[in-house]
Amino acid sequence: MTKLALAKRIASIVVYGHILLFAFGLIVMLIGPYDKEDTAQMLLMGSPLLAMVALSAYRFMSTLPQKDSSDVEDKDWVRMCTITTFMFILSLFAVYFVAAINTHIPVTTLKFIVGGIETVLGAYLGVNRDTLFPEVGK
Repeated sequence: MTKLALAKRIASIVVYGHILLFAFGLIVMLIGPYDKEDTAQMLLMGSPLLAMVALSAYRFMSTLPQKDSSDVEDKDWVRMCTITTFMFILSLFAVYFVAAINTHIPVTTLKFIVGGIETVLGAYLGVNRDTLFPEVGK
């Protein structure tokens, strides 16, 4: 897989994943058993880093070259990049799902989990962003 093909894959995952996750979070906020303000805070906590990467990917996709002349990427890097991106989004979906059902987990704990996901997996997502969607002029 070329670098451009990998970037397109990751861009699709983060852009569509961000939109779907945000929509799912809004549904959870409306139907979930927790206080709406607490759920909204949790939803907004899980969005900034993903939104930043998704916007970078969106901008990147808008300026794609017609022909892919990028280098072939190492298959292990392709797998690692794809899996860490999926893990980030899927783990947030999982926490939001827990907030959608009536559990005995306090919403404060769910907020801490979202913060942990943003911190740990967000660092990997940040590397993916810097590597695949560099700012113009870099």
